[in-house]
Amino acid sequence: MKPFKIIVCSLLFSSQLFAQGQSNSNKTYKLPQSNGLSFTTFDSGVNTELSEVGTAFFMNKYLILSNKKRGFAKVSVDPVTNTPYNNLFCTDLDKNGNLLRPVIFSKLLDADTDEGGVTFSPDEKTIYLTKAKENNPNQYSLQKATLDLETKGYWKDIQELSINGDYSIETPYMNANGKKIYFASDMKGGFGGFDIYSADVLADGTLKNVTNLGPTVNSDKDEKYPYATADQKYIYFSSKGHETFGGYDVFRVSLTNKAITNRSNLGETINTHNDEIAFTFSNNAKGYISSNRKADKSDFDIYKFELVELEQNFNAVVEESITKTALPNASIVIKNEFGEIIKKTTSDAHGNIALKMNPLSAYSIETNKEGYLPNTIFFKPDGNATHYNKHIALVQTKANITDSAIEIENIYFDFNKASLQKESELSLNKIIDALEANPDMKININAHTDSKGKADYNMTLSEKRAAAAYAYLIQHGVSENRLAYKGYGKTQLKFKCKGNCSEEQESKNRRVEFIIQK
Repeated sequence: MKPFKIIVCSLLFSSQLFAQGQSNSNKTYKLPQSNGLSFTTFDSGVNTELSEVGTAFFMNKYLILSNKKRGFAKVSVDPVTNTPYNNLFCTDLDKNGNLLRPVIFSKLLDADTDEGGVTFSPDEKTIYLTKAKENNPNQYSLQKATLDLETKGYWKDIQELSINGDYSIETPYMNANGKKIYFASDMKGGFGGFDIYSADVLADGTLKNVTNLGPTVNSDKDEKYPYATADQKYIYFSSKGHETFGGYDVFRVSLTNKAITNRSNLGETINTHNDEIAFTFSNNAKGYISSNRKADKSDFDIYKFELVELEQNFNAVVEESITKTALPNASIVIKNEFGEIIKKTTSDAHGNIALKMNPLSAYSIETNKEGYLPNTIFFKPDGNATHYNKHIALVQTKANITDSAIEIENIYFDFNKASLQKESELSLNKIIDALEANPDMKININAHTDSKGKADYNMTLSEKRAAAAYAYLIQHGVSENRLAYKGYGKTQLKFKCKGNCSEEQESKNRRVEFIIQK
């Protein structure tokens, strides 16, 4: 087959898109229904009275679809709607990300019917393009072609792909490693309208294993314009279903190892009551989107955008479930929806934890504390505020009664004092419950210190701490005839480290034991 020539645009793509863009440091960001994302959109500099829609990057250029006659582009008209067909153009970009004068991408690829979206392999040697079928202009077919390395600027081996059928395939996008291609299709077996599918890309560039992305992405209406991030964690797409402001809205889902999860509308600072499509990043916080927000529904413009993520501040109090007593020293592990550990921390003396979260991300917060059942809560900031206050309730476990002791978690006292901390009163209540369940049981309360400090001081302190536990039990109805107490100082250390004990070892040396009298 005759190779197809591509006309290469003239200017190089700036490596710093929008480098001269306006600073966001003093802006006030819109919060309601923003999902924590503040987008600012600007005209891209390429829009006309007709339609322009972004499609893909290639050789540091941005490719667009437009039905505006430019240069050598053919002008073919849809006989039904009497509107010009779309042609594929490429544009250069200035240092601020403005799109410059479009030129026809390829005169020979310029079809007599509508041209559709394109995508490229990571090495940019293979193009996947869509065109309206000549026998049915309402359906598009997917083709591929290979860059001719010997004749610069030519495509060869153009072929229809085997996944085509009596349906339309549109808006393709290949992921960063070139192993999957995403596209929209109205093939049978979907959820309704156009659904988004994936297919595996074989070594020769052909496709297999076409798979519907499922109900998290697809609805009974139309979903199109998939865009996968370079880290392959997220897919952005446009949907007329799901939770929209109207028309097509842009959504994001997370691609975890287990499933596609966490669908989120990008919010009202980017989506409108009309259509937003062809969302793509050019770097981490800037990119392009196409919308008909200012025009007739059939005519789109391309906008560049800047994104600021509004920091989400999560605060929680870890507390006992019944008394609401704050629980310090609880171990907290926070993970995102990918199972990645974001932070490990412990609750402070007042049971508080604090975390800065990203908008749209979903978190699991796993809380563990000795003497309590583990607790996991799930939280996703809704973006309509910047501060969130929650409570994490832990349920106490019962005391473990062995042949020789009643075992509970460690008892905590104020530093260098014999006054019980509030959380330890909850722990001593377990001893009360155990004694009530075993009315003939008697116990010795033995208090021990760590290896630090002078022996006489530690002996006195441990005696006072044993007496404090003894007094609490008596105050709460336990007969003094069933109790005895004694302080042992540092005479019965669990870990004898000769001055080199770790903090974990010393914490186990500091203990109160409840020994059953025989």
